[in-house]
Amino acid sequence: MKKCISGSTLKILAMIFMVIDHFGQVVLKNGIILNAPYSMFTDEQFDILMSTVNGCHILGRISFPIFCFLLAEGFFHTHSLKKYILSLGIFALISEPIYDLANTGNLFSLEQQNVLFTLSLGLSVLTTINKFNKNVVISCATIVIGAYISYICNLDGWYYGIALISVFYLFHDMPVLKYTASILVMYICGLNFTISGLVDIYFLTAVLSLLFISMYNGKRGIKMKYFFYIFYPGHLCIFYFVSLTLTKILQYWQI
Repeated sequence: MKKCISGSTLKILAMIFMVIDHFGQVVLKNGIILNAPYSMFTDEQFDILMSTVNGCHILGRISFPIFCFLLAEGFFHTHSLKKYILSLGIFALISEPIYDLANTGNLFSLEQQNVLFTLSLGLSVLTTINKFNKNVVISCATIVIGAYISYICNLDGWYYGIALISVFYLFHDMPVLKYTASILVMYICGLNFTISGLVDIYFLTAVLSLLFISMYNGKRGIKMKYFFYIFYPGHLCIFYFVSLTLTKILQYWQI
């Protein structure tokens, strides 16, 4: 496999698939499907709209493993781990009200917390593992505790994210183990332990992310240190206002 993708290119690819996913959820589903009058669409048109939303969610499965991989890479290359964790934490807090608005319509919701919290927790897990020189017992305990925290706090990605981040870090220099363990995590966290689970479209699309990751050339690429931190809440904010506008139009339609 030719190594032709830099870190910045990988990040841009992940962002594109993330935007597709959020467009389907915030604009198409929250903005149109949940507000459109029944008479607005024929059954066939509504089915097409629902299929489009599902398609957006399916493509969106590519983004998260890439972000987890880039976080692990960032851990190896950062000049200041404290600054890295602080930056993620600050932007997680800034993004949360916007994330809640986009997904629930409320400024505060405990339904689910944004992915930057998951990445922050994942970075803390790696820091602890590294501090104890990858001691097997401590590493396993740290991963389990991190996964449990992500679950009870309803972080976007749950234990799936913590497990993937840990795999990308622990098997960083062992490609076969890294990709095998990643696929296993994707399968287990899909919670469909059947043959059909191996051909589930969401699982297969997540696995596709590993193709892009395998093409990573180890180079940073263009400098975009804080671009993602700003882009993440920014695109959600735009989608929320688009969704809000569509909701108002559809409500007027029903009058």
